Amino acid sequence: MAKKNEQDVKKCWVCKSILVDDGKLGLCPKCINKYGSPAAALGLLDLGIVGKQLVKNGGKIAEVSANVVKRL
Repeated sequence: MAKKNEQDVKKCWVCKSILVDDGKLGLCPKCINKYGSPAAALGLLDLGIVGKQLVKNGGKIAEVSANVVKRL
């Protein structure tokens, strides 16, 4: 079996500890718990994008909503 060189060893990019398994996003389990799961990060990103669109198009959304209510 070939030995792993120092360059082949994967390390956590936050705390620099050696990853035993293939760490998701290059983080150790302790850092994933500390900084949140990748799903939570994507959720925050989506929330920011939706919020930006809501601020940008808020008047149009309110106008369309009022028209829908009037028709009902």
